[in-house]
Amino acid sequence: MSGPIVRNYKGGSIVYFEKDKAEDIFVLQKGRVVLTFTNVNGVELKEDVKLGEFFGVKSAIGRYPREETAQVIGSATVLVFKVPEFERFVSDKTHLIIKMLKVFSSQLRQVHRQVREILGQGEAKNPAFELMNVAEVFYKNGNYEHAAYGFEKYLEHYPDGQYVERAKQLVELARKKTPFPLTIQELVYKPEPGANAGKLQEMLKTMAVTKDSHGSSVDPNSILSLFDKASTFMNAGKFPEAIETFRMVSERTDSVTQEEEQFVENSLFYMGKSSLKQGDLSGAIAHFSNFIKKYPKGLLLKENLFHLALATESSGDKEKAKQLYQKVTQMAPLDDSISEEAKQKLKGGIK
Repeated sequence: MSGPIVRNYKGGSIVYFEKDKAEDIFVLQKGRVVLTFTNVNGVELKEDVKLGEFFGVKSAIGRYPREETAQVIGSATVLVFKVPEFERFVSDKTHLIIKMLKVFSSQLRQVHRQVREILGQGEAKNPAFELMNVAEVFYKNGNYEHAAYGFEKYLEHYPDGQYVERAKQLVELARKKTPFPLTIQELVYKPEPGANAGKLQEMLKTMAVTKDSHGSSVDPNSILSLFDKASTFMNAGKFPEAIETFRMVSERTDSVTQEEEQFVENSLFYMGKSSLKQGDLSGAIAHFSNFIKKYPKGLLLKENLFHLALATESSGDKEKAKQLYQKVTQMAPLDDSISEEAKQKLKGGIK
């Protein structure tokens, strides 16, 4: 079985340029590597890669061009993985898989809550809904194989379920590796009788999502618990409660892990999304704008900007909305469903 190779770089060397084709995943063993990228306002920003940290993962796995330039300062030694090698490397390291997935997408924060419930750390009230949601999260993050598996298992175990037509549509798109359709309505919780949490447990294990090794109880006042609570409110349509709880998370200053920091960051975006859902356009615009100011290189920047454009359009400022949609189309990845929806808006969909 082949494995990663070691590369030594001299000072000033470029590991990869922004917009390069993404095929390799790297881990910094020694030295210093700086990532340089441009935010939505055209400001150049820099970020150091920590020793032992992977970089280039998201673009390689997502199969889209690099979002930043990686340059060596001084000299550096890195391990280089091809995607199949990387997948084999992490295949038995569930904690690493979950950590990376959580960093890549806000929706996967909800998976963490759902997996905890399903695997014994809480009550799984609707495994059919949970399975669909997990499959869609994988899909949104470019993991087409796991997404298709999840939809197939839903159709197998819930042939008369309430999400059958949705699952049939999405499984075909996932098999073709088509980006998740942004125009599809958001998955809505519907009680479905006869659900069997045991089935879902086995499915999720097969999808490489398992219970945390310590199995420790969760502090209801922790950042994670509050974020989960806020997500539950939002999914249930209780938007004022969701906004208030997300606000509590967004104001926390006691995060100690990257995961917790990401929860705090994402909460500001979800405050805007909840405000938009309840029709509070001024509140939504304020939250989305604050996200850009506070997190100009945030993981949800593109999604945030698109939702800001939606809120701006709904408020009646068509020209500003067009400018925002234009910015969205220029952000990597250039061919995802968000870019496509923004392009459709620019072609005459703004009303």
